[in-house]
Amino acid sequence: RKKEVSDLTVRCSQVAGYMNMIAPVELAEEWDNVGLIIGDPQQSINKVLICLDVTTDVVDYAIEQKVDMIISHHPLIFSSIKRIVYGEWKSNLIYRLIESHISLYSAHTNLDYAKSGVNWSLARALKLENIRNAGYMKRIPSPGIHLEHEEYYSLAKTGILKPPLKLTDFIEHVKQALNVDHVRFVGKAEDLRNKEISKVMVFSGSFDEDILHYVNQEIDIIVTGDLKHHTAIEMLEKGICALDAGHFSTENIIVPVLAK
Repeated sequence: RKKEVSDLTVRCSQVAGYMNMIAPVELAEEWDNVGLIIGDPQQSINKVLICLDVTTDVVDYAIEQKVDMIISHHPLIFSSIKRIVYGEWKSNLIYRLIESHISLYSAHTNLDYAKSGVNWSLARALKLENIRNAGYMKRIPSPGIHLEHEEYYSLAKTGILKPPLKLTDFIEHVKQALNVDHVRFVGKAEDLRNKEISKVMVFSGSFDEDILHYVNQEIDIIVTGDLKHHTAIEMLEKGICALDAGHFSTENIIVPVLAK
C-alpha cells in the first residue's frame, strides 16, 4: 500500500512540467519572470489554487484552504528583489508562502502566447470561430522537426463572429461574455449606428501599440484591456474600432480554463 501511495504522489516538478507543456517558458518575453518562483520541486501537491495575482487575500485563502501550490498569471516576483524584509508587503507574502510550504508557479507572457492560453481563451469566450494567430509570431525550435512543421505562436488572435452583429449588440455581447457592466469604446459615433462586426482581434491585458502595425481593414474591431490614451487617439485617427473591457476581465477568463 505504501508503494501505491508513493506511485500516485504528484510532485511540484510534475505540475510545473505540465504547465510548461501548456505554456512553454521559452515563449515568455525576455523581461518576464515565469516558471517556479517559490517552492521545492519535490514537494507533494494535493491542492492547487489558480489566480491572476498573488495578493494578501489570495495567500490568506490559500493558507486557510491548506493549498500546496498556487499557479498565478502575474508573477509575484517580477523585477529584481534586493532584499526580503518582513514588514514590506511583498516580503510578507514571500515569508508566508515559504512558512506555509506553498509553492508558487507563474505563467505570464508565455501563457498569453500559448495556444489555449489567455488570448485564445478570450477569443473562445467571445464565441469566435476560425481562431488564428495574428501579428508578431514566435516559434519554439524543435529538434528533428522541419521548420514548416513547427508551431508558431502570437499574442494577438483573430476570429470570426457568426452570425455578425451590429456594433451596439456586439458591445452587449462582450459585456455579457466577460461579466462586466461597462466597456470603453474607441471609434466614431457613426460606427455605433452602422458598423457590423464579423472579424474580431483580441489582445488581453495591457494593449501593446506595436500590434497596430498588423491591423488591416479586414479587422472590424479589437477587444482588449488597459488601452492608453495616446494609443486610443492613434486608433481613432486610423479609423480602428476598439473596446477596452479592462485588464482583469480580459485575462480572468483563463482561470477556469486552467482549473479544468
